[in-house]
Amino acid sequence: MKIILLLITVLFSSMAVTSCTNEEGETEFDHITPDEEQQTLLKSMEAENVN
Repeated sequence: MKIILLLITVLFSSMAVTSCTNEEGETEFDHITPDEEQQTLLKSMEAENVN
């Protein structure tokens, strides 16, 4: 009985782990270069100065 419960637990665990993959191939973070970061910072500072 313990072996059956162990196998069921392993089965559900493996299903949970394999279903949590990102198959789209996209990352959730945008990679920006230091130049892009500096340009964004300058734009935000200009917007604050205008207000």
